[in-house]
Amino acid sequence: MEFKEELQWILDKKNDKSSPEKWQQNIDFVHSLGKKCDCVGWSKLNMDEPDADHILNEIKKFCKENGWTARGYYTRIYPEMESDWFELKPKSLDGYKVADSVKVPGTDGSEISHDVICAYQESSRSPRISCDILISDHFRNACIKHNIKDVDFCWVKDKGKYDSAQWFYIYPRKMIAHIANTRKLTISNYFKLKALGGSLPKIASIFSELQYISLPDCYLKKDMPEEGFAYVYHTYVSDVNNKTYVDIDNVLIHKKTAQILISEKALSQNDLKPVFVLKNCPKGYNLYKTMIKPRPTDEYIAESFTLYEKIKNTVRPTRSISEKEALKVLRKAKSERKEDFQKKISKSSAEGISEEEYKLLLPYYQVANGGYLSDEYRMLSYEESLSYTKEFYDQLEKEELLENRPEGKVFVQCVDGDVLLVTKEGKVLLFGHEEPIVINEWKTISQFVSEAISDDE
Repeated sequence: MEFKEELQWILDKKNDKSSPEKWQQNIDFVHSLGKKCDCVGWSKLNMDEPDADHILNEIKKFCKENGWTARGYYTRIYPEMESDWFELKPKSLDGYKVADSVKVPGTDGSEISHDVICAYQESSRSPRISCDILISDHFRNACIKHNIKDVDFCWVKDKGKYDSAQWFYIYPRKMIAHIANTRKLTISNYFKLKALGGSLPKIASIFSELQYISLPDCYLKKDMPEEGFAYVYHTYVSDVNNKTYVDIDNVLIHKKTAQILISEKALSQNDLKPVFVLKNCPKGYNLYKTMIKPRPTDEYIAESFTLYEKIKNTVRPTRSISEKEALKVLRKAKSERKEDFQKKISKSSAEGISEEEYKLLLPYYQVANGGYLSDEYRMLSYEESLSYTKEFYDQLEKEELLENRPEGKVFVQCVDGDVLLVTKEGKVLLFGHEEPIVINEWKTISQFVSEAISDDE
């Protein structure tokens, strides 16, 4: 199967890894190769570039002539990989500053740390990660509806003051007994590197250190259930402080189960990563026995659902953000991050706006005609929005996705390729780029803008 290789690399001068002079030498060397780098000299090399071998040879030559060394990170991905099994690919909490944490009794007698969140801050149904993987109430309800029973859920305490959909920790009952990976592989393991092939042997002959060698995890076919959910869990003890750390904590889902949840809009394809399931451990990999994952006691889970029902039946205010409040948040962000925003829309462009969606957006354009609301969301300028909206609908027609066609104007791009549309009614829709479905929605532009900016602070 074809794969892509990426090498993040930097050069080190003997006894000097961090002086400005050394950084400048790094930068000059990278630029002499016709490549780009960051402010200290880290550069990225895709090994399928035509001059990749030449770059490696020049690195080798420079190090030999100047007494320097090279170190880096190697990553291999398989873009066309298909599988019957997927890992859940959780995102960080939108409200990443958790409200609190609690100690939960575990079935093995241990105490498990659970986060307490403000659920209203979570703006989509995608799985989340904090101290463990969280899934939405919608996800759980879809499992109940379709009688998916090989998984348990534990309510995540919600300390938020506003009404909101709720979240749950997910605990599959089936354990995968082994995992094969390259996590502990080092540059000194020549025979394993040679077995893995690709550019790794050559890179290893030039570089003095690869800080990680990242290839996809693999699972053994004999270990996999026929369907449903499973988990893989593994810890290690640090040589530095003798503390135990979680190394692997993955939730796996079979394709058939995933398709059910996607059809219920409880998951999107973006939330899933296909995994290798093989008959034998691949050459160059290490095979590890996994462990039973600590999980809350049945008594605690039952108690959590009592609290869940209580909060569901408690009347809480709906979070409502006025346009005035959202514009105030936008102005503050622009004053603090001037470089992230464009100037306000020109008077002539503003006067030419006639479509309802853009009339609703005009007050925001009159603060900034485009800019980065956060690391995740880039608001398009009015002119960009016109172009992107046309391209968006042209692409839908090409892919024959018209029966799922959303109505609105594309006004925000997400870092992962998704887009946000505003409708004539003022709703904001998050539309997936890998499949034609609305992943999430906000009732108003003001609510979206305020959350997008505030949750990034």
